[in-house]
Amino acid sequence: MADNTTSTNQLTAAGHRNPPPTHRHLITYSRKRKHSQFQVNPPTELKNPNSQSSILGLVLLAHTFTYDLRNLPDSLLLEILSRLPLQSIFRFKCVCKQWRSLISQPSFHRFYFTSNAVSSFVPFRILYRYIYVSKFKDVLDRFRPDSYNSSKFSVLFLSSFEEQQQSDQFKVLAVSNGLILCCLLGPLIYYICDPVTRQWITLPRGRDKSPNRHPIFFGEGFVSRVNDDNVVTSYTVVRVELLNSLSTYLNLETFSSETGKWVDYRLPCGNPIALLKRGGGPISFNGILHWFVYDHGMVAFDPHKDPKSCRLIQFPVDRDIESEYKHDGLYRLCDKCQGRLRFFEVAPEPFSFYVFSMWDLRDYENGEWVSEFKVTRSDLSSSDPELGDWLTNATFLPLSFHPFNLDIVYLRCVELACIVSYNVRDKRLDVACKPIGVVEDLSWRVVVPFVIPRWPTPVPIPPVPKKVVKPKLAHRHRSYKIYQRKHYPSSAMQKSFSSSSKVAISSTSSPASNMLTD
Repeated sequence: MADNTTSTNQLTAAGHRNPPPTHRHLITYSRKRKHSQFQVNPPTELKNPNSQSSILGLVLLAHTFTYDLRNLPDSLLLEILSRLPLQSIFRFKCVCKQWRSLISQPSFHRFYFTSNAVSSFVPFRILYRYIYVSKFKDVLDRFRPDSYNSSKFSVLFLSSFEEQQQSDQFKVLAVSNGLILCCLLGPLIYYICDPVTRQWITLPRGRDKSPNRHPIFFGEGFVSRVNDDNVVTSYTVVRVELLNSLSTYLNLETFSSETGKWVDYRLPCGNPIALLKRGGGPISFNGILHWFVYDHGMVAFDPHKDPKSCRLIQFPVDRDIESEYKHDGLYRLCDKCQGRLRFFEVAPEPFSFYVFSMWDLRDYENGEWVSEFKVTRSDLSSSDPELGDWLTNATFLPLSFHPFNLDIVYLRCVELACIVSYNVRDKRLDVACKPIGVVEDLSWRVVVPFVIPRWPTPVPIPPVPKKVVKPKLAHRHRSYKIYQRKHYPSSAMQKSFSSSSKVAISSTSSPASNMLTD
């Protein structure tokens, strides 16, 4: 080794010393070592094996040095990890406790998205609610990142047309703070999952009120609460009972992750109501759920407010009520957008004077709607030549508001079989995407705005309620002793009663037991 070192200091023919060899060290992590160390290796590709620098490289190749990860500053480690893909970051949580602790901190979450804020990735899609698979684990597979990693906007169909012929059908009911509420249709089973970590739980079945009454529930809503670090701390699932006639009561059941139990409520309403059967699910606005009802707009229920109650909110009075009744609300869209509750209406006939109309609910407590605009077909424009030719006669169905842009509304153009975006400021229609597959009933009823989760959301695990078993036999024996002390003080009468009571207690008929306790 000494000879090789001396050779590097030899003079060249021109009388100059050879410059020291420069190497670009490759840092590779070795998990086989006990204390989580880095191996720093020189490059193995040598251009001239007979050169002096190549000889030195071979010497360095045989002697590697290690670096202890515990000496790496957290600030430097934070900069390195924030530049990695999201999937790699969660694999690196298994490296050591220090990395796991650093990645699990909410400050790393905020720093990661601040460092990667400049991106062309669109975190929003329109999700078709129905998924046709054989088991729920296959539903999680359909939410893999390659299903929506494209930067282009699209409608997510997580099942093909051939798979729709299968018997098992799952439905996406609602999305809240990164968590998804799904159900299996048929034997009704509810699931809550995180599509990033693939964690999921099954909710317990609801209570059976009576053996003779089997209510049908639908319109499932889902709201969750987060802390200051945007971590979900609890959630509530609400479902309403479907009634075949008008009712002055709203019957519903709620499931809370804090108690792990279903609780039923019967809430009085100011007027008789009938829930819209094809409503697609309630609107979640500021943690309050809203179901569509005939004649009265919406019925609102706050699952976190005590005492429990419901209230009616009217739709705008100057809307097209005739079209609403005729088409069962198909050409309207009511949903939240950037902290606002909006009502968007499309004229179904091409000869209508106004084609698009929109209102904002400015005063929620008083139910006051304010008209934003009314647009005629002659006001519309489009940069797409084919769409521009259809502006005067095309049929549009509202699908969804853009969750991050107040000026964008997505609609379905029936004639061109495409999704268009409408800019309310420019009054311009542009083709957003061509839907994958053929879905004839594509409307706001069968889609849900899906904000792609960019960070995992742990699912809170509800407690398992304990079953309380009441000993019926001990209760009868206790009542027998009280009856004996009160009415039969003498020993002779006690013997007489004990011989007859043995038959009554062992009997399962209720008249005999009632005769003893009367």
